[in-house]
Amino acid sequence: MPSRYIEFVNRDETVDFDTKMKALQSELTDLLKQEEESKADLLDVFKELGYEIKL
Repeated sequence: MPSRYIEFVNRDETVDFDTKMKALQSELTDLLKQEEESKADLLDVFKELGYEIKL
């Protein structure tokens, strides 16, 4: 039986989920802002080329 030779370590017990979720929330907020900026830049480029995209 492998459990006899391998010790199980529950790494979830040492994770502070509130801190981890706040960090993920902040990272996702930044990524979504970057997405909006990229989308606006792309729409501007198409407009300058004469192929405006209306959403």
